Amino acid sequence: MNKNIIYILVAVVAVIAIIVGSGKFSGKSNSTGTNQCSKYSNKDGYTGCQSIVKGKEKLCKFKIDNKINESTQQMEFTYTCSPK
Repeated sequence: MNKNIIYILVAVVAVIAIIVGSGKFSGKSNSTGTNQCSKYSNKDGYTGCQSIVKGKEKLCKFKIDNKINESTQQMEFTYTCSPK
């Protein structure tokens, strides 16, 4: 009877550890994915920005903003990779 109680306690502790561990990992992957978006905010960052996915869903969007510099009359581009 003593061994049965020990086995039950070990099983309960294992189940609780699995539930807590899976909750921490799933929460961490979302925040890590969105924080990674900003490191691809450059001219050649489109491929990297589009490579951050969760399953089949892309977590980031790539945007190019352009404007004309008044003093030089040249087009300037701003590249951003941001969370969706």
